[in-house]
Order: sequence, then C-alpha cells, then structure tokens
Amino acid sequence: MKTWLYYRLSRDEDSEMNSLQNQRQILVDYAQQKGLEIVGESFDDNVSGMSFNRKGLEELEAAVDKGIVELVLVKDLSRLGRHRTQTALFIDHLRQNNVKVYSVTEGIDTSDEDDDLLIGFKQIYNDFYAKDIGRKIRTGINQKQKQGLIVNLPMGYYKDKLTGEVRVDEIAADIVREIYHSYLEGRGLSSIARELNRRGVKSPEFYSHRKIGAQRTQMCKKFLWAQTTIKRLLTNEIYTGTLVNHKTVTSKIYKTKKVVPEEERFRHEDFVPAIIDKVTFNKVQAVIESRTANTCRTKIGGTLHRYSGMIKCADCGAILVAKWRGKGDDRYVEYTCNSHHRYGKQYCTPHRIHESQLDKCVTDELYRLRDRLKEESKKYEKIVREWQKNKPRFEQRIQQYTQRINLLQEQIQGILMERITDKAHADMYDDMIKKREAEIKDLKNRISECQRLDEVSSQKSSQLRSTAELLDEILSQPKISDSDLRMLVQKVLVHQNDDKSLDVQFIFNGAFEQSVTKYDDEQV
Repeated sequence: MKTWLYYRLSRDEDSEMNSLQNQRQILVDYAQQKGLEIVGESFDDNVSGMSFNRKGLEELEAAVDKGIVELVLVKDLSRLGRHRTQTALFIDHLRQNNVKVYSVTEGIDTSDEDDDLLIGFKQIYNDFYAKDIGRKIRTGINQKQKQGLIVNLPMGYYKDKLTGEVRVDEIAADIVREIYHSYLEGRGLSSIARELNRRGVKSPEFYSHRKIGAQRTQMCKKFLWAQTTIKRLLTNEIYTGTLVNHKTVTSKIYKTKKVVPEEERFRHEDFVPAIIDKVTFNKVQAVIESRTANTCRTKIGGTLHRYSGMIKCADCGAILVAKWRGKGDDRYVEYTCNSHHRYGKQYCTPHRIHESQLDKCVTDELYRLRDRLKEESKKYEKIVREWQKNKPRFEQRIQQYTQRINLLQEQIQGILMERITDKAHADMYDDMIKKREAEIKDLKNRISECQRLDEVSSQKSSQLRSTAELLDEILSQPKISDSDLRMLVQKVLVHQNDDKSLDVQFIFNGAFEQSVTKYDDEQV
C-alpha cells in the first residue's frame, strides 16, 4: 500500500519525547513491519495543531491530488491536527480521495466505521487540550504584563546585558526626537519617511536586529522607513517612560484580534527612561487626531498650512483651500472656498480670509476663554470656602436624611409583611413601596451631593485653573504653534454675509463654548 508519513511538533510539547526524529522512526518501523511502500513524507516543526495552514499538510494534499497516496501514517491523531472541526473536514477530504489515516500508537483507522466514535472523542480531547494550553499561556503572559513585560524594545532603547536594565540608545533616540519635532513642525508621515530615506537614516529594523544579531533577507537589510513606521513611533507611549501592556487580545485558534479598552490595560509609569516629554507626546496625539479627523494631506516634501483641513465654508460645506499670494516679503497665505475656487461664483462666494487674520482671531478667542476659565475657577473656589464655612449645617442635613432613610426602610418592611397577609390588595402595597424606594434614592443622592460638594468643586476649580495656566503658557509665545493650534481648535467655520463681511466661528476641542468673531473685507 502506498504510504505517506506525516509528523509534527509544536512549541508547547515535550521536544524529547515527541521529537520529529522519534516520530519519524516510529512511522518508518511500523511501515517496514507491515510491508508498506513509503512514497513520501512531510513534517511541520514548531507549528500549532490548531492551524491548518501548514507546509507539511500542503505537501501531503498535493500528493493526494496526484493519486499517489493510499494511506497516511501518523504517530497519533493529534499530529494531524488538534482543531476538532478542521481535523474532521481534513479526514473527510482524504476519505473522498480513497485515502485512509492510521494512528500507529493509538491503533485507530479512519476507514474502520467501528473507530468513528473513538475518533470523535479523540478530536474533542485534542481540541480541548490545545485550548487549555492556550488559556494557560495567556494567563501566564497576562500575569507578566501586570508586572511589566517588554517583548521587543522599540527604537531608542536597548537592554544592558549585564544588569538587564533598559537604557537609552542616544543615537537612535535622537532620530526619534527629530521625528517628533518634524511632525510638530507640520510635516506629514510620508514626508518625514522620504526625508529619512533620502539621508540614508536607518529604520527601527536596523536597531532591533543590530541588538539580537538576527539574519535577515536583502530586502529587510535595506532598512527603509515607511509611513506606518513613523506613525508607530509617534503613537508609542513608551517614549514618555510609560509602558502600556495588554492593548490587544489575539486568538490564534479563532483568528480574532480584540482591542482591550483603555481602563483594562496595564500601565506602568516611569518604567523606562523617557525620550519624549509627556507634553510633546500629548501635542503629537492631538495633531494626529486632528489630521485624521480632517483628512489632511501634505504635498511631497512639503508641510501643512496651519488651518488645512480644519477650516470650512459654513455656507456650502466645502473646505477652504490655502493659496500663497503676493511676492517677496509681501507674500501671505489666503484661504478661499474650494467651491468658488473650482466652479465660480454661481456655486459659492469667495470667503477670502488671510491666515494672519485667523491667527489674530483665534488669539483673541483664547484670551477671552482664559479669562472666563479663571472666573469660573474662582466661583468654584468660593463654593469650597462656603462648604467649609457651613460644614456643620451640611453634616446636620446628612444626619436628617439618614434618619429619614432608616424610617422609610422600616416602613417598607412593615408594608411587605402586610402585603403577605393581604394579597387581594397587593398592587396598592406595591405602589406604597415604590414611592418610598424613590424617596430613599433621592435622599441618597442628596447625601452624596452634600458629602462630595467640596471635593467635586475643588477638582473642577483645579481643572479650570490648569487649563487657564496652559492657555497662559501658549499665549506667552510670540505665535501660537501649529501643534498647539490643532490641540485647541477642532474646526473653523467661515460664513460670508451679504455685505461681504465674514463671520468666523471657532469650535474648540473639549468642553469649550463656541465663539463667533466678525471681520470685514475692508480690514484685509
């Protein structure tokens, strides 16, 4: 009988007992003992039985399609596969091609109907075993992640071989800092990647492989930068010193990948030396979010105009495109409605506004916003002082509410007892209970408000004060930076009135109120 030998070893198994050499020898000995003709063999090393995307199985399938195989020998059925459903389908595929599978150590023959029930039980057991191993591995990784696990260090870091400490690779770290700086200056992801490739700067691949000494193909050895590489560096929080583990959960069995919510991830502050300060990192995230939301793109090698993607026509909904006007020292950037620019005045009016006007407008709005925040902060500080002054009165009120809750709860108990003996009027008793429960809920909310009034007010005051201080810092600069602008402003809407004056509306990020400032064309 024409026989094919198949053997497999996965990473989580005993490599000595189930070594590929041992498995092969068992199969060869059995074939010789039974006088079987070996026409070929294939194997898979370090491959899970839950996956059927295996080179060894593909070679077996190719041989079956050619019709040169009548019998497949395996050490046990788990070598063929551990996925219950896919293993059953594969065995059925072999049966349809008049090929049977024989498990040498288990004595199971897939062509024997008496073995069908045993095959089913074996498949269930093998499937459960693989999933149980996977669950134990995930639990172990989870525990390591809670303690702080770094599988691969990103560009800019290396692990000291003697002490095991994570240190900064200053040569690579300077490249990371340059990328952050270039992005905040307005360059796009592709633009940064092209510039680094033009200068021959090595990508993160070079620095990671340099540490581990791994062999790579000629293509990998080019170490070129790509847009996705730049974005990974810009969004990796570890550069601030904070390690974040358990971001995703991947199932190799079900081929799924789930993103873990922020609150369920494991954060380790000051886990490694910081390369990028948190303020810079947060600015970069704000710019990324703004550019993504507004689908901003830069020309090759160019930079984004300050308001690109953010500024839109309030009348037709089109974006306002930036154009350079003037000559020499008198050059300036002007934004114009794209509908008017492309199709003419029958579609929309020009909405022309200078970038310098927008800068002045947003600066004025930020001063106004800062003053309002400071006033709001003072109001909450006053609330805290009033609470401290009237603390005995609040405590007395809490005591009254608590006594009333206890009384209502006693009444509910009494009503329940009466309801048991007077089932005919159960609805009436239910209404009485509901009213008391509603009052108890209201009283508990009042107690919570009394207890947390100073805490909530203090937090609110602190938040407002911090935001105002941030605005003070931004406004102290000669000009608001592009990154600060995108961090603060979500959208700019420009409406042109009948008298050709413009209404400019800024929509700020966060819980900031909208604002409208009017400009006349004569002021341009």
